[in-house]
Amino acid sequence: MKQKDKTLLIDRYISGKLEDTELWEFKTNIEKDASLAREVKIRKEIYNTISNDKKMELLKILSNISAKKQTRFFKINIHSRQVQAFAASVIVLMIIGGGLLSNYIGYGNSSNYDVYTEYFIDEGSLLSTRSDVKASNSLVESGVLLYSDDKYTEAISLFDSNPENVVARLYSGFSYMKLQQFDMAEQQFEYIINHNDNIFIDQAEWNLGLSYLASNKIKQAVKIFTKIVSGNGAYSSQAANIMKELENK
Repeated sequence: MKQKDKTLLIDRYISGKLEDTELWEFKTNIEKDASLAREVKIRKEIYNTISNDKKMELLKILSNISAKKQTRFFKINIHSRQVQAFAASVIVLMIIGGGLLSNYIGYGNSSNYDVYTEYFIDEGSLLSTRSDVKASNSLVESGVLLYSDDKYTEAISLFDSNPENVVARLYSGFSYMKLQQFDMAEQQFEYIINHNDNIFIDQAEWNLGLSYLASNKIKQAVKIFTKIVSGNGAYSSQAANIMKELENK
């Protein structure tokens, strides 16, 4: 596979834009290809741990550093120019600035949050393409469209209009995760699990565990991931991998 094609595929994976067949095939390739897995992990860290405002702050700090010095210290083959510029900035800061970078990284300092970003996938975009997902409410359907346009706060306001709709609850949880409001996300997923009569329990349990992990609620995370592993479902192998990473800390 050409590097350009692989890079675009990774970008679509991280942003949740791969369709069912592509997604499972890509996950299989990640398990088989260690270098691909590393590249995906690095790219997700770049996208997920630093906000756009912080990226701009880093770039401003580096405005007086010559392009020659940046090239000498760091070279990465990433198709996206914005990601490449930011990644280069981070590496240069690490080399010439020592601890300067730590002032600009929030959740990135948390190893548990790093595990969260490694495993979180925007399943909302994937689910919205499936014909068996029915919102049964025009406002909820409109909320799903807003979610697909990254308008998470507006989407939540529409999902709240039908609190008994499990699709609304699921997408509301995804929206809160995107906004890093994990306590609120947990409430949505817990509702789905307690409902105990819908097809989204596996997604709810998995994302509840990730939300616990992101907010450093390790005991709760371990409990839910243990349940997922024992259930031998779609997320069992990933949950087992997370358990191993937590044990090795």
